[in-house]
Amino acid sequence: MDRIRLEGERVTIRPLRMEEFEASWTSRLQMDPTVLPVMPERDSLLARFERSGIMQDGAVDLAIEVDGRKTGEIQTYVPPGRTLPTGAFEVGIVIDDPSHRGKGYGTEAVLLFVGWLFALKGATRVHMPTVPTNTAMRTVLERLGFVAEGTTNELGLEFVFYVVTRDAWTRTNRDRQT
Repeated sequence: MDRIRLEGERVTIRPLRMEEFEASWTSRLQMDPTVLPVMPERDSLLARFERSGIMQDGAVDLAIEVDGRKTGEIQTYVPPGRTLPTGAFEVGIVIDDPSHRGKGYGTEAVLLFVGWLFALKGATRVHMPTVPTNTAMRTVLERLGFVAEGTTNELGLEFVFYVVTRDAWTRTNRDRQT
């Protein structure tokens, strides 16, 4: 089974490396909850690193690399306690280093990853929930054609539930695909 690798102009999406685990864990411990509202347990994150790069049961965890160095993570997952309809994927993203936020790396990573889900994984819709106070993420999602479909309370937190369909994605991002 091939491991996923996507190349953009400035961003590469690739499997996580085990030698990156400790730095990722430390970064998460210091993150503002508006950026990372749900903190995985250490063993759960370690397992995600170990299976990174291979999609299994609709889930995959990947690194976002800029200039040869991991700067964040992007993944698709099945939310706890929920099932997704056929063709629907839920995506999460985090930029580890605060100095790398606001530079367009996350936007490019979402373009690459969501475009890949629609083009090669049979996605018909992609969900990206975020907390209401994460205005930077909300702005990115809206610019890329995602629409807020409402709010949901999961894991004791409120999330704004953003969704984009394949048709809306294609219309909005036709000229931006990297």
